[in-house]
Amino acid sequence: MGADLLSAAPLLETRDLAKSFRGLRALRNHAISVREREIVGIIGPNGSGKSTLFNLVTGFLKPTAGAVYLRGQAVTNLPPAQVNRLGIARTFQGTRLFAQLSVLENVLAAAQLRHPSSLPGVLLGLPAARAARQAAENTARELLALTGLEHQANLRAASLPYGDGRRLEIARAMATRPALLMLDEPAAGLNAGETQALAQLIGSLRDRYSVAVIVIEHDMDLVMNLCERVQVLAQGQVIGEGTPAEVQASVRVREAYLGSDDAA
Repeated sequence: MGADLLSAAPLLETRDLAKSFRGLRALRNHAISVREREIVGIIGPNGSGKSTLFNLVTGFLKPTAGAVYLRGQAVTNLPPAQVNRLGIARTFQGTRLFAQLSVLENVLAAAQLRHPSSLPGVLLGLPAARAARQAAENTARELLALTGLEHQANLRAASLPYGDGRRLEIARAMATRPALLMLDEPAAGLNAGETQALAQLIGSLRDRYSVAVIVIEHDMDLVMNLCERVQVLAQGQVIGEGTPAEVQASVRVREAYLGSDDAA
């Protein structure tokens, strides 16, 4: 990790973030700082608070306490759509595609959020509306090429193999040109070759678009080879954080997660 990365102001911060469900504390006093272009892994056993953290950051849940900041601006209680407009995009554990739309239309729908045009402008064929539509399509096709889906652009999303559907979700998330991409178990259900291709894709997205990435993942090889920093959760608390080597060397982490049956 370069000195410029270490000295840069945080892109994302959580401070004392907490969430309880009917008295059960799902996340406690969580804090993390993610910088521009950084790739960070979040690991931990099932039920450790990883997805709760993602839902709090992206506005799908409201915290019991604490705050979330994006480039120093509080985004704690904003709705998901507004969080997305400010620069955070995410995927989910299960694919959430527009099944009956084409692959291109799925990405185009997201790209048009970045290149909006008015309905009257579209209906009248005004130059600004045409330019916005073309810019959105250019963005969508660029991302399909980068994710290896350009030859399936006209297929229905429902017809895609599972691994291709996961990549389509990532392309759609990237179509809004986020500053931070949050991936919730992107390698779940993928074979070894697909997982390797996924790691290469994430690295390419970071390099091409200067996007920061946070990855929740159970595939330890993916996390340790891809991420520059790893944070470990257990029972809603941070129990370790550091480089992949530092996390792997932590006795507390190994006892809580890496060396347990839950790591599968």
